[in-house]
Amino acid sequence: MFEFSVEKVSGLMREKGLRQIDVADALCISLASFNNKMNGKTEFTLKEIKELARVLNVEFIISKGE
Repeated sequence: MFEFSVEKVSGLMREKGLRQIDVADALCISLASFNNKMNGKTEFTLKEIKELARVLNVEFIISKGE
């Protein structure tokens, strides 16, 4: 299961040897946009989160918050 957090994304990127530009390209966004999202200035869309899960090779599950 993919629990989304910027810290988790950063850790998985390091594990897999992915650079920010690699992930930004996979999401079809600019490096600046990716950095803004990673720094909390803008939010990832659901589509981007799903693509992140694919790129990072993790399962993505949507669950209702409690």
